[in-house]
Amino acid sequence: MVAIDADMPGYFQLDNESYGYQHDLLQVYADHVGVTLRIGPVHSPAESKRMLDRREVDMIAAPTRRIPHDETDWSVPVYHTSYVVITGRKRAAQINKATDFQLGEDMADRKLMIASGFKLTRAYDRLLDSLPKTQIFVSSKSSFDLIEALSRGEYDYLICEKSEAQLGCALVRNVREIYEFAEQLPVSLVVNPRISGLRDEFSAWYGTFRNSADYALLNDLYFERGIVGQVIGRNARSESADGISIYDPLIKRISEEEGHDWRLISAIAYSESRFNPLIVSSKGARGLMQIMPSVARQFNVPEGEVMQPEQNILLGVKLIGAIERTLKFKPSTSYANRMRIILACYNGGIGHVTDARRLAVKYGGDPDSWDDVALFLQHKTDPAYANDEIVSHGTFDPSETLAFVDQVMGCYTAYCNRVKR
Repeated sequence: MVAIDADMPGYFQLDNESYGYQHDLLQVYADHVGVTLRIGPVHSPAESKRMLDRREVDMIAAPTRRIPHDETDWSVPVYHTSYVVITGRKRAAQINKATDFQLGEDMADRKLMIASGFKLTRAYDRLLDSLPKTQIFVSSKSSFDLIEALSRGEYDYLICEKSEAQLGCALVRNVREIYEFAEQLPVSLVVNPRISGLRDEFSAWYGTFRNSADYALLNDLYFERGIVGQVIGRNARSESADGISIYDPLIKRISEEEGHDWRLISAIAYSESRFNPLIVSSKGARGLMQIMPSVARQFNVPEGEVMQPEQNILLGVKLIGAIERTLKFKPSTSYANRMRIILACYNGGIGHVTDARRLAVKYGGDPDSWDDVALFLQHKTDPAYANDEIVSHGTFDPSETLAFVDQVMGCYTAYCNRVKR
């Protein structure tokens, strides 16, 4: 369990998806230790201290200045960000035509909205001193809600975190960034010192991770390409009103050739990568369909071609076909049951799913029923089942796999309701 400061700059949710450098770093660590990342809010240094003392959280992510003083020895700096000023495009154009933007002059007698995290900077105090006649409002609302309000003219200027502003300016067309504060705001992780061995374990992992290709990729995504490329890539949308993603034509063609519903393949790509062909997971899965190098070798595809969208989609679809042939469903098996079991194999491995199907048969269940297979996947956390003589792959925590199946099938249903086959 990780608590994230409610005023954390650069951490946000969009369409129920979490984004931010520190979030993605924590997700990589959670994947490394084999646990599900759970996130909750923390609203003050005092609350942070209570949660650490009671061992309610393993870590706390917060602006460094919000970390309790006696916990600073247990903190790890992970991120620096800054704040910017954005305004409507018309006002931005007028400012550019005149002189360089001056905080005190251009904001005088205007309405200014400030994202609450900015109050943690020294620049906030200086700004208050320089704007005695400006109407200033502070809000803890999502930066995207604030940017939408700015675009509607509800106030004249907005100060918010840089990456959120970049994305907001990309998504809301009539706003523009005009100024960046020089001050950098550091963000740190506090590893709970009351949990035995956690600090040493995390420090050892973090030291190794910082020298890895995955760390370089994470920094490239957030600091070189920027959050806009990260989010837009993960949510690539078609310009067509009845489309799903910019990869619709490619996914349709390959799916038709291989005999699958392109909307299901799109749902897998969305769930795996948010349509970002550049994603590489901590386990080495790559591209739109998160293909492992071993799968590429299975189908004789050179490693250097795995992340090419066409090859990546084709490999994903071929893998689904190979899984289906291996499982040998009864002809009467429904499409819903068939696809859910296949998706579980796609995410969790065919070995664990095969174990669950064998257990279903042994205990009177149906190996072609997703309800029965899911039940025995959950039983594989119990050594009494995992050590059964018919089980070949040992214990298994199916939480991520079950969530993946639900997410893909939910997304697929939504696509079926929205777009034609």
